[in-house]
Amino acid sequence: MIKRGKMLLFGLFALALIVGNAQNPILKKGEPNFLYIADPAAEVYNGKVYLYCSHDVDTAINYSTMQDYVVLETEDMVTWKNHGVVLKPREFSWAHGQMNAPDVAYKDGWYYFYFPFNKTHIGVAKSRHPEGPWQEAVTDKITSIFDPTVFVDDDGQAYIYGNDAKIDIGDKGKHIMGALLKDNMIELDGEWQRLSEETVNEAVHCFKRNGKYYFMGRKGWRTAYWMADSPLPNEKYADFMGFITKTQKDAPTHMSAIEFNKQWYFFYQRGDVNDGTFFRRSACFEKMSFFEDGRIKPIEYTLDEGVVLNEPVTPIK
Repeated sequence: MIKRGKMLLFGLFALALIVGNAQNPILKKGEPNFLYIADPAAEVYNGKVYLYCSHDVDTAINYSTMQDYVVLETEDMVTWKNHGVVLKPREFSWAHGQMNAPDVAYKDGWYYFYFPFNKTHIGVAKSRHPEGPWQEAVTDKITSIFDPTVFVDDDGQAYIYGNDAKIDIGDKGKHIMGALLKDNMIELDGEWQRLSEETVNEAVHCFKRNGKYYFMGRKGWRTAYWMADSPLPNEKYADFMGFITKTQKDAPTHMSAIEFNKQWYFFYQRGDVNDGTFFRRSACFEKMSFFEDGRIKPIEYTLDEGVVLNEPVTPIK
């Protein structure tokens, strides 16, 4: 009996290792309730990770069919609960058009869901729970920017970021932009401010670590990042630190980063799995680590063993 018990325990341990390595893509075609999910915005609430994603329909041949949002939830980074489509902004009378990358922020008992409509108009829904149900928090756009992300600092001050790749704000070009949010989380408190000297294509994300502020964005076909001593550096631009991913052409690089249970994670999307395409993407994640001076170590993309890639595969060089 002891030997059999040991064998069973070893078997369960081995299974746990296999499952623990089972990550990418997070949702796999053939599993129940599978959806193509993209633009993953990860947040940590109540000891869990919530992933807020845009949704690519099965028949997508461009991004014009993006019109609703999906939420995933996990307690261990292994088993994910798929809440499915939780927000359909087109049910609001004022929201219409293409709805790409979202983000969610929490303040004073409310979760605020920031979503674009007509590509660059930013609408807001709110809920008492991180997965919803969601109700409209506004009756029109609160501002215009591309790929919004919202960051709430340790002092409770909220900031909204994005880029002006699809809309002209301030200086000509495509730059990281930032602005203050009022305490109500649905109004800007001042003008947009340019934060980067370098241009970006899309996908701005902000996080804080050890008193430093990090800004990520797609530059070309790679994820680049910047660092600053404040969330809205106004004496000089944020410092360009270089690239942390290889070239990716199967889908635009769109990312977020979180710390969960003392481990940092990098979330992104790819189109070369799940019979996907450039317009039918799947969310993935990798562990993320740092050099002693705070720089981010290069990130390698991984897949589960047995995951079938699309044919032909666009190589990641």
